[in-house]
Amino acid sequence: MPQDIEFYVDVASPYTYLATTQVASLAERTGAAVRWRPFLLGGVFKATGNTPPATLPARARYMLQDLYRWAADYGVPFNFPAAFPVNSLTAMRALTSLDADALPQATARMMTAYWVEGRDPSDPAVIADVLGADALAAAADPAVKAALRAHTDRAIERGAFGAPTFFVGDQMFFGNDRLHFVEAAARREP
Repeated sequence: MPQDIEFYVDVASPYTYLATTQVASLAERTGAAVRWRPFLLGGVFKATGNTPPATLPARARYMLQDLYRWAADYGVPFNFPAAFPVNSLTAMRALTSLDADALPQATARMMTAYWVEGRDPSDPAVIADVLGADALAAAADPAVKAALRAHTDRAIERGAFGAPTFFVGDQMFFGNDRLHFVEAAARREP
């Protein structure tokens, strides 16, 4: 029986966008359930002392080329947005408010809005249009705020330092370029 995959996501991460385009087929191939976990990448960076890749000019130039290479390799659309980086807090809270069954498709829609269409996920109007007015309103709910904080804290406790982060059992995998390791781990018996 395949092991579950926990997938920690933040719409602010371009590599997480790329991973979201591949996770459904990975789950289909393995039979593994994917548990989507919205978390706040900025909170992870702050807690771990990590910095966004784009803050170093040479790394930023490389990252841009690398993202387009990955998108071409995956055969998915990608357009680096004008608004980058963004504060994804409200969008991530809105996603956190959704039930587990709705979360994968809603996250994919928000990712596409940002990483393909260039729509700013920090804009409440964009969030309401993509996820719905109810999700935007729920982003202000203290219970939703606490849930997002708990997902973020749990990821940090388990060793996360960036996005996308995957866990299969106690094993952590970082980056869209580690999906083959995620797939192999999901296939193994616990």
